[in-house]
Amino acid sequence: MIREALAGLARNESIGGAIARTPIARDAVARLVAGEDVADAVTTAALLADDGYWTALERTTSPHPDVAEATEAFDGYAALVDAVAVAGLAASCEVAVLPESIGLALDPRSAGPRLRDLAMRAADADVELRLGFGPQTDVEASLGAARELWNAGLDVSITLPAARRATEADCDTLGDRRVRLVKGTATEESAGAYRQAAEIDKAFVRCARRLLRADGAPSFATHDPRLVEIVEAVAARTGRAVGSYEFTFFMGRQEGLARRLVESGHRVRVYAPYGPHWFERLVAGLAEQPSGLAAAVRSLFP
Repeated sequence: MIREALAGLARNESIGGAIARTPIARDAVARLVAGEDVADAVTTAALLADDGYWTALERTTSPHPDVAEATEAFDGYAALVDAVAVAGLAASCEVAVLPESIGLALDPRSAGPRLRDLAMRAADADVELRLGFGPQTDVEASLGAARELWNAGLDVSITLPAARRATEADCDTLGDRRVRLVKGTATEESAGAYRQAAEIDKAFVRCARRLLRADGAPSFATHDPRLVEIVEAVAARTGRAVGSYEFTFFMGRQEGLARRLVESGHRVRVYAPYGPHWFERLVAGLAEQPSGLAAAVRSLFP
């Protein structure tokens, strides 16, 4: 029931704007969102860099785009890559692209060249491009798109969900790549996925072990302090130096833990959404993982 209610709320595009205009909520929203345009996002990334954080900027778009929206999303990502480079933030700021937002499910024949163009643009600007993960991401299609780019000599990063059973094997084969591990979720339609929260946590740890034993630069996206401690312990046992892997937190979440990690020498990346569909992106994420609702509400307040 909670999932259905949140999913319906996410589809109501007028609510996000109303919330953002409410004086009481404006400051709270600013803690979770990097603004509505590229200039806002780049400014947020620069401020975070000054505080010792790395960033990942994601331009929020419709998860079910039509042709015009997919084209607009591509143009927005391209502008973001350029803006990150011009601002001198390429060393600390990655651009996260949701493949479905540029039409991977709508028209793979058009989305493939768009991804190639973005990857080439990012490579020329020395900006890291990562295929992100959202509530509507088709992991198999995303992996297929990544492999096409790798085969073309374009070194993009990938995001994989631990809830998907096949991810453990992928962590073995892709351990030398830049992989971000997220918990992910198992919806009623999911096949080959863990469904219980405890099972997903255990899978996250198994995947983390595989990535830390490899030679890549893994990133671990979790707001669970217990999992953060486990990853730190596993990294120490495998001889991983602090700073050779990173933790990623959504903007505004677990700020105290993130600060503690930075001060102890860890690389911490803040995942900052921005753009016209920020409300839909945040609420849809909660719809996929309603167990995180209380923590998300707490994160609205200092």
